[in-house]
Amino acid sequence: MSVDFTLRKFFHPLAVAKLRRAFERSQWFTPEQFHHYQEQKLRKLIEHAYATVPYYRDLFRHLHLYANDLRCLKALQNLPVLSKAALRKHFRSLQSTFADSYGAHLIRTSGTSGEPVTFLLDTPSNVLEFVYYWRHWSWAGYKIGLRFAEFASNYFLQNSRYGQEHYLFQRLTGRLLLNSMSISEESVREYVQAIRYHRPLFLKGLASVLHIFAHFVRTLNYDLEFRAIFSTGEMLLPWQRRDIEQTFRCKVYDSYGHMERTVAVSECPAGGFHINPEYGVMELLPLAETEAASLNTGRNSRIKLASVVGTSLHNLSMPLIRYETGDVAEVMADDTPCPCGRHMPRIQRIIGRQQDAIITVDGRVITTLFIVFDKVPGILCGQIIQCEPARLLIRIARTKEYNNRSEMELLNYARQFVGPAMSIDINYVDKHSSFYYPGCKHRAVISCLAHDTRTAAVPAMSF
Repeated sequence: MSVDFTLRKFFHPLAVAKLRRAFERSQWFTPEQFHHYQEQKLRKLIEHAYATVPYYRDLFRHLHLYANDLRCLKALQNLPVLSKAALRKHFRSLQSTFADSYGAHLIRTSGTSGEPVTFLLDTPSNVLEFVYYWRHWSWAGYKIGLRFAEFASNYFLQNSRYGQEHYLFQRLTGRLLLNSMSISEESVREYVQAIRYHRPLFLKGLASVLHIFAHFVRTLNYDLEFRAIFSTGEMLLPWQRRDIEQTFRCKVYDSYGHMERTVAVSECPAGGFHINPEYGVMELLPLAETEAASLNTGRNSRIKLASVVGTSLHNLSMPLIRYETGDVAEVMADDTPCPCGRHMPRIQRIIGRQQDAIITVDGRVITTLFIVFDKVPGILCGQIIQCEPARLLIRIARTKEYNNRSEMELLNYARQFVGPAMSIDINYVDKHSSFYYPGCKHRAVISCLAHDTRTAAVPAMSF
């Protein structure tokens, strides 16, 4: 999930202004300047981790390493990759002993991979996230104060007062929140009316939500236009991009990141998918031939694929070093300079994070149902399957924190999305059971409906 621009978390004007000025200059750095920048930040991070993070202090000692031994980017390879399982297991010892002084707060992932993890974020990382998005959006002409619309669900879930509303306009930030849980042919009329009244210049949302909205807008012959659209949180497929851009007559700017905030990639006006070196250190580790072959099925076998490993440069409360994101990147075939003039390194695209849509009995299209795994403690891994038009199966691997009350909470949250007419069954599986399809990244939401039915066809319209 991407940043939620709330003043409480992100209003640090002096820190934001300072980092914003730095980011405006650094986007035009040469490759050598980026390398120097990352090594300077990395040295400080390693020294901080060695001095204040028990996990890394013990790890370095076990490997007979000192902070001075890890002063260059290549030296990172002397450290093992940090898996999500290790983050869960060593959660306490991965925290800095000074975490509170950085304004640390607890975060749980959205569960798009089906395996939520808990970690700390802090004020420096919030400032980073705000400035990163500000710079990326500015590539499309955005300036602070301009109105934008955003498809969201968390705000409506957390505020019962607005839970049944289709939209909400926040005058102070100029943000028009559109409830992504209530998209249907009937509700689109209200979305369109709100957009026409409040006149946002930009639209942001998950790729699948944006595409479904574009489908309804086009089908109902509404005329909407934006300066730019920002796609986050999911893999944006070529046919989705085409339909969205044709419907709203503007460019879609895609981006990739994750809640743990170790790496970020953003699309420039020329279409280049740029790694942001100031955000974190992204390593692209080549996949084993057998794994790459399974992911390349039906594709050009010469395409190089790599797993994405990231090192945070700003989150001091819980620095994650060589963190295994679980995503796969398609590596650029050459290092031809981007027409935009920026020397930020590029990848071809990120593979993963595509989710199926759930179609409710009353015709709404739900693409963010995986959020329910955020809300209930004690879920090690989860998967939601739409077996039939009116039936969902939720598969859960539990921890000791999960109890009878947890099951009721899970059902209640799911009902907020899909309504009372949907049958919901919960199937508990052993924690060692695999939810994975061979050769594919785990999907937290799967639709088994036939593609020739009315409901299943909605997300894939206009091929």
